[in-house]
Amino acid sequence: MAIRGHYFAAEDELVEQIAAGSIKLESLDVNAYPGLDIDRSWEAIHYLLCGDISDGPAPLGYVVPLHSDQGLEFGSYGAFALRAEQVAEALAAISGLDEAELRQRYDFQTMAEEEVYPLDPDSVSDDDADEFFAYLLQFFTDIRQFYSTAAASGKGVIFYLA
Repeated sequence: MAIRGHYFAAEDELVEQIAAGSIKLESLDVNAYPGLDIDRSWEAIHYLLCGDISDGPAPLGYVVPLHSDQGLEFGSYGAFALRAEQVAEALAAISGLDEAELRQRYDFQTMAEEEVYPLDPDSVSDDDADEFFAYLLQFFTDIRQFYSTAAASGKGVIFYLA
């Protein structure tokens, strides 16, 4: 079963209430908010930016937030809340990252060996490296645009896996 990463942007006050537990994420229709589906790229993008599969340091760790201290119970895999100021920090950190710099960070072989999702070391070859990078770059670009829009309107973000 594929685990997909999803974002939705909401007013910062709502994100704060969700993070505090006073509003349950399950009570919201997440499709009613501006959102972004990043397919199965979520862990690989976090790894690309942070060098680890979770708990990457801020502000790059906010791009695909997988911090245990930001975790929320939601569905089978959980969710993560970012306040508007954290979204703005993440955007500032990734605004200057271009394809060349991302390519320098990219180590397909290590990602496969460390079984960074969605890679399966038994079914990937070095021939897949360029195609996988293009896949990550597409979703990274989408995330940057999504964060830009959210930050411009002072919104926070909820990231969840489903």
